[in-house]
Amino acid sequence: MATQTLKLNVKTGEKDGKNYWDRCGVAFVHTDEAGNITSIQVKHNMFPGVEMVAFPKRNDDEQN
Repeated sequence: MATQTLKLNVKTGEKDGKNYWDRCGVAFVHTDEAGNITSIQVKHNMFPGVEMVAFPKRNDDEQN
């Protein structure tokens, strides 16, 4: 299983045509050997100590 790490940034300001960003969290995308996403975990500084996890849409979700 492989994991991709994505930085989450929020724009904090703009000055002289430049944008300023602060890192506000990290998203971890976990995949299986075939490259399919198995889960996504998010850590965000607005919610310290809270584990947020998302799973991809399942095939049986389309039946509803």
